[in-house]
Amino acid sequence: MEPPLILLKLVLAVVFGGLVGWQRETRDRPAGLRTHVLVCLGAAVYTLASMSFGEKSDPARVAAQVATGMGFLGAGTIIRSGTTVRGLTTAASLWAIAAIGLCVAIGGPAFWVAGIATVIVLLTLTLMRRAEKVLLARTRVAHITLKMADGPKRMSAVREVLAEQGTELESIETAGVGPDGTQEMVLRVVLPHGCDVGELMPRLAGIEGFVSAHCE
Repeated sequence: MEPPLILLKLVLAVVFGGLVGWQRETRDRPAGLRTHVLVCLGAAVYTLASMSFGEKSDPARVAAQVATGMGFLGAGTIIRSGTTVRGLTTAASLWAIAAIGLCVAIGGPAFWVAGIATVIVLLTLTLMRRAEKVLLARTRVAHITLKMADGPKRMSAVREVLAEQGTELESIETAGVGPDGTQEMVLRVVLPHGCDVGELMPRLAGIEGFVSAHCE
């Protein structure tokens, strides 16, 4: 393979990885510009190296190993906090950009595949995110741990506050009464589109007997 062609492939890998990485960087995601560039470039280098061995190597095996390795790297971007999971989209973008790096290294018609795939990934991360908010209007589930004095007696007031915000109460889990007479309750609520759990906290805090509350 001629050096100018190798250089072109490496530059394209950096450009395609940089485009997707820049989008992730502007969203302040765990894996940003440098990570996506390195993943795309690394996938391309591995593929080029396997192709340089001639008939003694099987490039398909290298592609399979790159895909497997991306599983471990992508897992590192996924963050779980209580019932909330973040980083899945970034992990998916890393997986996609590795595939784009493979296509760049293969060259020929695969150049077009890499370019078109990059555009589709960018559209998915930008336009589809807006469409998801506008069209899908998904509800969200939140778990609110509420500590109240005389908890069972205050549930009617809690239900009233939730109803005023259009929030549906799905279930309640109660713990034993503490030595100070307070009771801890875990509320599983469904928040309507456009409602933030932070809006509920001041309302809950205004209920008589309120001690504390936090959300997961």
